[in-house]
Amino acid sequence: MMNPKTFLSDFSPRSWTPGYGLQPAGLFLGKGTPAIEVAAAQSHRKPNGTDILKVWRERRGGRATPVLVVVIYPKGSTICGPTGEVPPVRHEISSGLVERLCREVLHQPDRHAALRFLSQALPSLETELPGINNEGLLALHELRTGVRNRSDWKEAGQRAAATVGKRDFKLLDSLGFQIEQIDNLTSLLKDGVRRTALAVVLRESESPEVGNARFNSLSPISYALKKADDEGVSWVLLTQGSRIRLYSTSTNDGVGRRSRTETYVECQSSLMSQEDIAYLWLLFSAEALSPTGSLHQILLDSRRFTGDLADRLRERIYDHVVPTLAQGIVVARNLKSPTAQELAHSYEMALTVLFRLLFIAYAEDCDLLPYRSNDAYRRRSLKQKAQDLADCIANDIPVAEGDSHWQEVGLLWGAVAAGNPQWGVSAYDGGLFAADPDVSRIGAALATVALPNKTFEVALRQLLVIETPEGTPGPVDFRSLGVREFGTIYEGLLESELALADVDLTLNKSNTYSPVHSKHKVIIKRGEVYIHNRSGVRKSTGSYYTKPFAVEHLLTQALEPALNDHFARLANMNDADAAEAFFDFRVADIAMGSGHFLIGAIDRIEKRMADWLTTRRLPGVHKELATLRAAALAQIPDTHRDLYIEDCQLLRRLIARRCIYGVDLNALSVQLARLAVWIHTFVPGLPLSFLDRNLVRGNSLVGIGNIDEIERQFRQRSGTLFAGDPESLLGMAKRPLERLAVLNDATLADIAAARNASKEARSAIAQTEHLCDLITAQPISDDPTVIEFPFEEWEHRVAELETTDAAAKARKALRGMHTLHFPVIFPEVFLRPRSGFDVILGNPPWEKVKVEEHTFWARHSPGLRGLSQNDQEAEKIRLRSERPDLSKLYQAEKAEMELTRKVLVSSSYPGMGTGDPDLYKAFCWRFWHLAAQDGGRIGVVLPRSALAAKGSANFRKAMYKQSESVELTMLLNNKRWVFPEVHPQYSVG
Repeated sequence: MMNPKTFLSDFSPRSWTPGYGLQPAGLFLGKGTPAIEVAAAQSHRKPNGTDILKVWRERRGGRATPVLVVVIYPKGSTICGPTGEVPPVRHEISSGLVERLCREVLHQPDRHAALRFLSQALPSLETELPGINNEGLLALHELRTGVRNRSDWKEAGQRAAATVGKRDFKLLDSLGFQIEQIDNLTSLLKDGVRRTALAVVLRESESPEVGNARFNSLSPISYALKKADDEGVSWVLLTQGSRIRLYSTSTNDGVGRRSRTETYVECQSSLMSQEDIAYLWLLFSAEALSPTGSLHQILLDSRRFTGDLADRLRERIYDHVVPTLAQGIVVARNLKSPTAQELAHSYEMALTVLFRLLFIAYAEDCDLLPYRSNDAYRRRSLKQKAQDLADCIANDIPVAEGDSHWQEVGLLWGAVAAGNPQWGVSAYDGGLFAADPDVSRIGAALATVALPNKTFEVALRQLLVIETPEGTPGPVDFRSLGVREFGTIYEGLLESELALADVDLTLNKSNTYSPVHSKHKVIIKRGEVYIHNRSGVRKSTGSYYTKPFAVEHLLTQALEPALNDHFARLANMNDADAAEAFFDFRVADIAMGSGHFLIGAIDRIEKRMADWLTTRRLPGVHKELATLRAAALAQIPDTHRDLYIEDCQLLRRLIARRCIYGVDLNALSVQLARLAVWIHTFVPGLPLSFLDRNLVRGNSLVGIGNIDEIERQFRQRSGTLFAGDPESLLGMAKRPLERLAVLNDATLADIAAARNASKEARSAIAQTEHLCDLITAQPISDDPTVIEFPFEEWEHRVAELETTDAAAKARKALRGMHTLHFPVIFPEVFLRPRSGFDVILGNPPWEKVKVEEHTFWARHSPGLRGLSQNDQEAEKIRLRSERPDLSKLYQAEKAEMELTRKVLVSSSYPGMGTGDPDLYKAFCWRFWHLAAQDGGRIGVVLPRSALAAKGSANFRKAMYKQSESVELTMLLNNKRWVFPEVHPQYSVG
């Protein structure tokens, strides 16, 4: 046990009385006024946490002064504080570590610096890596286990011994760097002749994330990253005393990457034990940062670990979590013989529960929710629940009775939705946690059910707890999973649906469900629900999930040149105009799936915009960022008041809200894409952005693509010229759109106002929407009032259009097709001078517009394919008789496909008029018409037939004739390396 009399013996203590049976060991004051207080006491045994919280509250006495209470006892120390309503009480921390922590606190120049230091240091004290803070750059398991098991661990510790006690430039020198000063703020770090990194040495009073005059009002890290980009180096090192932090300049490095400014690994060497000092050498030395050095090896091992974790988690979610949740929801809804529609609704409910759980689990692991800083929240957190469940699994404790887990998690959902000051949670809901039927039909349905522990705890065990490589159960490290890894987990779910087994099922050699015969293992019992894709196959992976290398290539070839053009336009504007046009950059993926193209686009745009703002300060943009930051900090609980929000975090949020657009026909895809964007752009204190207008459900091919298309349809169908223009068709939406543009979603009231403004904008151009409906419905309607609508009289009938029989019958003809008119849904994109999107990205569907009856019934009747032809027909007759809901669904799908086919073979898509249309051909034309005619760019994945087949000839002619440049990259799918589900000899472009 440490002798309390020698605790901080080189500081001058004051007297204080702790009470509660504790003996005082000195009151120590930091620097500045008011100064942080370290109130030390001693005890013969581990103190009661409730008593320590009382000691802390009484010492603080309602003052704004931060207080850190330390109690020393034989088995270690307990600490509590320094701010908040219910600060965490941390027990059994090494007394030597606590003393080193307190020394650093007392050496800080003021209480603000002390609180910044503690906000970084305290969370690491309860981990196996005290003094190390990993923010998504590396896998935590690899840091804890893999690095310590390296063959060079012992040698690295010996070499790192020279760094002990070193600070700033001397620390960098001891790590083997040659230092070459660039200017008075930055230095190049070299390993011999090789330029390795850029270094910035911070003063004691500075924060990496906070702008100051020394860095031209930029944050030090934003300044450093731009400088590193200019110098062409891959790494940035920030030092501040004995603290060293490493950032990558790449937007791709980091297993749990958010923005470049939020992804790093840091060591506070003064807190590290002698046994762990090797980390300094293996992570931060010149040798480590070399192209073949230990850091790169650790990054590769981290990627392998997280890839394996994502694969394991995907299988668990597909095989256990979602089926268990869905089964529980079917039972909770009292669905004895659920129809296909009821199963689809239950599937949506199950996935919404999954999305909510994953959002909170990820936010806790990323410290976006106060798991580490508020005891009241910690006790109710998913991470605490995961630890408790891991203990239950390790000790074979059975599932509890009742529905306590559902009720407890419901309280968490409510706190995240509406806020809970006592738990330190701000109001975040942007729709994901909503129970209002006007906002979320699924959320409202979930509010009416409760899942028992025998269902919900089982699902939680599978989702939150996983076996570690060492063979013990432990909480899943969600921080090690980036948003793109989540995409690989989700894509299989998006291609799947729920079914009810009417017989016991097994899996055959082709991984297809089939009835159990005598020697086969029962996988799905009769009466249970299960998941399968639209071919009846059990498959957790997405068939056409675009791999990261392809996404990055398209971003480089399409997005980056468009950004160059954007910044060139801004360079010719004055500050006011440039600020107004700064976010006037529109990127779309109109078959977005889980949104991975859009996530990549957000990262690239944020990097370029942040870099551009370092070279030209726009007062209007910086004022908006400052306003948003102030709003966030005002809503952050007291315990986080010294949290600093970097410009790049706010930029990324505004980019998602103003620059990113997505469409998908699958409602679950839309939910998932919003979830991915919310996670990726989360800012503490600010509610989840209003994305209902940006990421929408709809059929990108059924409806009007642009204003020119309306003119073409007028000319072809009525022989008249169309006198309309964007202003006359969409201008009525300008006022609500202007209100929407200035809302920054800073509060829940802003979210409500944004939702109202969006509805008002849509209502203002209702007549234009009716016109678009009429044009779209003409090829598929049999009604003379639609077919013979006098378009030449449209301008005179516009006011009464909504009430005409023609408009009503057009809407009826389009019912169920999820019609989407791009100028109506995204009017701001077409009202600007450069009408259309600056960039179109994506990987559209490659399917034919056709419903095969045999395939449909095989989806819903496992084993149908294995029957003889006669038995197959007999089974279909039985199904049509006993499952009228499926017969109805088949007829609906068939009718929808036939209507879609009629739309696709209309004049909007030349070359689509023969055979069963391929969706990708129509998407090619849609991309072409949606891209801005003045410099719009398209970066998409297509099958080789788009670039060679006769049916795409018209598109290729238009593309080659009217494009400034065309770049084609052909990939042969050898050994299925691009798409696992596509033939290995197939080429992709």
